[in-house]
Amino acid sequence: MYFFTLLCLICIETNLDFDNVQIPFDAEGQIYEIDSLMAQQISFFEDYSKIRRAFLFLEPDSSYVIEIYTQKDKVFLRKRIGVSEETVLEIQKEIAALQTQKKTKVVYDRSGYGRFLRNSFLFAYGVQAPLTAIAFTADDYDFRSSTAVYMLSSAASFFIPLMLTKKCDVSKAHADLYLWGGIHGLYIAGALSSIVDIKFYERGGALITVSGSVIGEYIGFQSVNKFSLSLGRGSMIYIISDFTGLSAAGILGLIDNWQDPLFNYKHYLGASLIGFGGGIATGALLTKNIDLADGDPAIFANCGIVGALSLPIILTWFDGPGDNISEKIYISAGLTGLGLGSYVGHRIVKNKNFTENAGDNIVLGGLAGALTGAGCVFLMKSDDSKVYYTAALAGDIIGALVTARLINPGDSEKHSRLRFYPETMISLALSSVCDTPTRGPLVSFSF
Repeated sequence: MYFFTLLCLICIETNLDFDNVQIPFDAEGQIYEIDSLMAQQISFFEDYSKIRRAFLFLEPDSSYVIEIYTQKDKVFLRKRIGVSEETVLEIQKEIAALQTQKKTKVVYDRSGYGRFLRNSFLFAYGVQAPLTAIAFTADDYDFRSSTAVYMLSSAASFFIPLMLTKKCDVSKAHADLYLWGGIHGLYIAGALSSIVDIKFYERGGALITVSGSVIGEYIGFQSVNKFSLSLGRGSMIYIISDFTGLSAAGILGLIDNWQDPLFNYKHYLGASLIGFGGGIATGALLTKNIDLADGDPAIFANCGIVGALSLPIILTWFDGPGDNISEKIYISAGLTGLGLGSYVGHRIVKNKNFTENAGDNIVLGGLAGALTGAGCVFLMKSDDSKVYYTAALAGDIIGALVTARLINPGDSEKHSRLRFYPETMISLALSSVCDTPTRGPLVSFSF
């Protein structure tokens, strides 16, 4: 209502001054009025409070008049002020400076800034800072010195990134890939130092490991800008590389002769590093043309892990007390399950776009289901370990599926369907009593 009254007052007052000609404030002829926000940035209006609008007029005698409308106690007031040509030119210069500043102002993506600083600090506080204290503490252990180094390096992990990222994009992808890079850089440096017989928990090895972690953080952060990585694609590439690194070590174990080992731990570390490097390239290629949402990597990783555990757990039911099934068969089952689980995960995330919250909630639902299954078996007082593993695995799968159905994630035309068949359960119970065969699904899931 106030603005409508102001506009009416402006129109009436302007129409009464037939000889006045309204002219623009700027040299380009674009700004015919100055609002309250712009008035706060121009020195001429510093002495005027509660300005609503200001207009510039050229009088018949070629003099200039600025018409200012203010508001006081819900009443609009008009004031006409004669100004010199020099004042008008000064206002033009200030407006031009504001326009230039507005055009050149860069807006950074800071959506992951808090997350980035939190990841940096917590990772250093829990992992990097203790290794730094080992690296820079004298051989004769000094509690005061090592504690001081630990505290200072933990603090530096917050303040240094804070200052270095003051004028750049820090999205959620930057935050998480920074952490992913730090973790993998830590492993790579630690593995390489172990291969050359340098223990990562001693002074030289600790320094190498921390340095590798910092380099990994830098590479992870910069890869977002260099390769235009989203949070979903970047995290997926790292997960695929982890799976391939683990698979490479497992394949080497299948080749090895366990009675007379051909390889030692150095070979396994080297195989995992080669697999990791190949996984980075493979992951980048596989995810190039897939639209991956922020929560898709969590679903993919959970499917791969569940698949890797499923087949070995199933094998335990066919293994007798004499260890009839060899370790290599278990490794083969784990690798096969990892591949199958990854394929299922790929199918799921390809048809759906999971938000980050949805992906995390489904994984947590699976964990809660696993605890439920293991807890129920614990109440049954069973001493068979494979019963615990099976119940936890089944609970994880059911918990994840139920959670996915309840939150209904994704924006695809396809929907997940989880269905139980109570009639089959009843038939199964009756068949055990009447000794009659029965068949039918207990539960089905489609995606």
